[in-house]
Amino acid sequence: MKMFSKVITGAVGITAALALTSTTVQANLLFDPGFELGAPTQPNPIPLPGGAGAGWAVFNGAGYANAAAETGSWGLQSAQAPGQAWNFAASYQIVGGVIAGQKYTLTADFMTPTGITEAPGAYIPAVIQLTYFNAAGTDLGTVETGGSGAKAIQYTPTGTWQTGTVSATAPAGAVFVAPYLAFMENGSQTGTDILYYDNATLTLVPEPATIALLGMGLSLSLSLIRRRK
Repeated sequence: MKMFSKVITGAVGITAALALTSTTVQANLLFDPGFELGAPTQPNPIPLPGGAGAGWAVFNGAGYANAAAETGSWGLQSAQAPGQAWNFAASYQIVGGVIAGQKYTLTADFMTPTGITEAPGAYIPAVIQLTYFNAAGTDLGTVETGGSGAKAIQYTPTGTWQTGTVSATAPAGAVFVAPYLAFMENGSQTGTDILYYDNATLTLVPEPATIALLGMGLSLSLSLIRRRK
């Protein structure tokens, strides 16, 4: 009986530890993910490594706005005026503690309040991307939604929040990752187009081995409980 108690306690403990690990690796790694501070907290460019984990920077006309938010009071607004071609209006931050070989996923919700006037067939302007850096701040590569041109994200219907996501494995030498939320058109827009972002998340994707171990721990616990009964 004592031996059984030790076994079941150990199994439950392992399961709990694995569950905690699984929860931890899926935690949101972003600072101010909903833009609720109301203003960016970083300069552009963000210095490395001191700027890691300290929040968003904005550039090329992007900024915090309380005109439209999916939740809370604030979101990120990016605008493209007529004639602006490939103006990368964006917000980004630097996240440290990156593990080379691990996959990270950036997700954000976006919405256009009035529609997009860019010519049909042009590049789709919502850009969600991850850029990795080594300890010296050298750019190791960028992965964005839909590959070149971020063509995968649709920005209609008007006034409806949608979700965009991108996943990328950290290359060898990676120490930092920069999530970017941007808006970019090709210059054919006939009015000032606006895109809002809100509720961003950056998570470390659990490895299949971790998930398998969690399942094994749960199965062992359930099996022992059934035998006890």
